[in-house]
Amino acid sequence: MIGSPSGARHRESPLSQALESVARMAHEVERGLPIAPGTLRMDDDGILTVNRESVSSRHHFFLDGLIFHVSLIPKEDHTLFQIWAEIGYMPYSIESPQKRARLMTVLRATGWLERARFIVDEKQKILVLGQREVEGTMTLADLMYETIQFLQEARPYLRVFGECL
Repeated sequence: MIGSPSGARHRESPLSQALESVARMAHEVERGLPIAPGTLRMDDDGILTVNRESVSSRHHFFLDGLIFHVSLIPKEDHTLFQIWAEIGYMPYSIESPQKRARLMTVLRATGWLERARFIVDEKQKILVLGQREVEGTMTLADLMYETIQFLQEARPYLRVFGECL
């Protein structure tokens, strides 16, 4: 409601409400929106609000024939970012000794990586994993940054694994 010069109050016009809503949203976006279900809400009057309470969320994307999984877990003062994908299975020595030897060579070559860890689990599944602690609430820009940093480090090795499998 806006006060008129005569002191009488009148209801804001729908256009005025919409412009104020857009201005508030622009301000919130500049601050960075948290990534979580229910972050943006609109009431019956069309007023947008941002829920900054952090909640866990999971996301998935497909790249180079692999499904990547991303998990965001809010903590007290940071967000735990986790990313992983299943690459394939390590053949047993009896099945394909040459293929296993090549894959083991690639696995050893990944030992120096900072963001991406390649492992073989107890079922001989090859996985690539990454985990980082991001200060504060994670925004879309943070999510994209961490994902791209992980992929830039892991992708050359993922391509070599693809050729070996």
